[in-house]
Amino acid sequence: MKFLSRFGLVGTITAVTTLVLVVCLSAVAWQISQSVHARIAKQAIDGQNAGLRVAAILLQRDVPGVKVDWGSDGNVERISADTLPVQFADHHMIDQVGRATGQTATLFTLDDASKGYVRRTTNIVKPDGQRAVGTPLDATGLAYKAVVKGDTYRGQAAVLGTDYYTIYKPIVNASGAVIGILYAGVRVAEIASMSDEMAWTVAMTAGIALAIALVLVVILTRAIMRPIPQLTAAASSLAEGRTDVVVPHQDLKNEIGAMAQALDVFRKEALLKIELEREANAERVRNEEQRAAHEAEKDAHAVARRRNADALAIAINRLSAGDLTSRIEEPFLPELEGLRTDFNNAVSTLGIAFAKLRNEAMAVEASGSEMRSAASEMANRTEQQAASLEETSAALEQITGTVRSAADRAQQAATLAANAQVNTEGSSKVVSDAVEAMSRIEQASSEISKIINVIDEIAFQTNLLALNAGVEAARAGEAGKGFAVVAQEVRELAQRSANAAKDIKGLITKSGTEVAGGVKLVRETGDALSAISGQVSQINGLIGEIATSSREQSTGLAEINTAVNHMDTFTQKNAAMVEETTAVTHRLAESATTLVGLVGQFKVPGEVAPQHRMAPKATYQPAAQQPSAAASRNRPVPAKAGSATSRPVASPARSMMGKLAGAFGGGAAAASNAKVDGNWEEF
Repeated sequence: MKFLSRFGLVGTITAVTTLVLVVCLSAVAWQISQSVHARIAKQAIDGQNAGLRVAAILLQRDVPGVKVDWGSDGNVERISADTLPVQFADHHMIDQVGRATGQTATLFTLDDASKGYVRRTTNIVKPDGQRAVGTPLDATGLAYKAVVKGDTYRGQAAVLGTDYYTIYKPIVNASGAVIGILYAGVRVAEIASMSDEMAWTVAMTAGIALAIALVLVVILTRAIMRPIPQLTAAASSLAEGRTDVVVPHQDLKNEIGAMAQALDVFRKEALLKIELEREANAERVRNEEQRAAHEAEKDAHAVARRRNADALAIAINRLSAGDLTSRIEEPFLPELEGLRTDFNNAVSTLGIAFAKLRNEAMAVEASGSEMRSAASEMANRTEQQAASLEETSAALEQITGTVRSAADRAQQAATLAANAQVNTEGSSKVVSDAVEAMSRIEQASSEISKIINVIDEIAFQTNLLALNAGVEAARAGEAGKGFAVVAQEVRELAQRSANAAKDIKGLITKSGTEVAGGVKLVRETGDALSAISGQVSQINGLIGEIATSSREQSTGLAEINTAVNHMDTFTQKNAAMVEETTAVTHRLAESATTLVGLVGQFKVPGEVAPQHRMAPKATYQPAAQQPSAAASRNRPVPAKAGSATSRPVASPARSMMGKLAGAFGGGAAAASNAKVDGNWEEF
């Protein structure tokens, strides 16, 4: 392509077009030459068959005892005779064959002396101008070897030094011995001259067409490319910044017109850019003026913000002194008004909260006895939970083994589903190949149908020629009777050929319909296999998800088992913590009294009357005398004051049961876990 860029567009297009035309015309000429050669060869074979038929008919007519058997295709199938004459008074019979078919014909008979086959009557002439009567058949030739076996020979053979397209038909007696040969042939030179003449005609036609095409290409290329230099000049002017240039050829409706319109768009864009720059300068001046006004407004706003900050500082100092009745009454700037409102609301909320905190501190003191009772109950629950955890650990071991086995089976199912998908895709490819094969069969049937049409036309023309020959024979009178018989036979053969062509065309049409139906069925099969492949792929994905879920369940159960073991350890520690809890409750009561004194130092808006909750006296009871689990769950437990070391943590039992319910997705398991959650909330 870089090589072509060094030349002008007109020369490049002309050269490329010339090359393409030469290649295309050469290919077409070669294809036509091959087709003509094949058709001429076929006509030669048909002529041989016709010459053999005519010769057989005349031989049966003129030689007593000769019998001709005809095949279903109308050609000579077998010639039989008891004896054949070894000499003919004249060669009228063989000359009639030559006049009717325009080919050479010969009758050979077996020579008892030489055991070879000798020409008894023929229209083949030797170089000296005499008939080749009495000359033997070449015993070394392919025709001789085929005929002595009783087979018909077709092919090219040398007859007295001249090449012919020949057919040799053996004549047999009652015992099956070959006693003679009936020959028909046409000179190879005649066929070759016809082929060469046709090839020369095709070459001359292609050359003339190429010359005309080149002239048209040059004229059209120059006419089409004429506006391009003008557009190039306009583009150069635009590149130099000249926006007053006029872009030509915008009225054209082809690609050149589109190029001209695009250049004009560039020119308009350049004008628009100049206008936009002018407007941008004016906008910059206006922005400078607005910025100066904004600075003045900003200074005034800063003074107001400092005043609001001073008011907020005073209110915060009062709050730090413990005055929860402090409020900011002066309005703030609009953007800071929310800060003033939030401060006032926060102080008000703190006042109410501290008032309630004082009351709750008194309630905490009363709740100490309840916590002592809860500590006793906790000891009993700890013993029950230890036994339950041991049973839970054993059950989890069994569930873990079951889930692991299910994961392995799901993985095997995923492998089988993947193999099924591969097999389905292979079947889809086989169906696709079948569709392509049937399409090629349908195309071949179409080509055969075209050939049958040509045969039908040839049969029609042959019928007309035979009819004309019959008319001419009738005019000739007695001398044309033999020719009339031949013409009639040719006409009947042409009629049979036309009928056979019509039958074949009907069969091919029916075959094409059946093939089209087969293609449709195979395509439907392919669509079904594609759908099956998609479904198998979905099944494979689902099985893979099941396998993944099973592995996740197995991992989750292993974590649960570990959590249960930790819970067993925690339960043992809880027993020791119960004793410590009793001592802590006494210290909690003392801390509550101190807390009430500290809260009283704050000044709050209004007083909230303290409400003391009376807790029942707790006594230690053995495990057998403790309340039932259900009663313990339903009994309210007072809140414990939070500290850095007693912050509530997530229950391990609740985490374990949540993982188990998520792994199996069961609503029943989640419902049963609710009871366990309740126990651990109390714990």
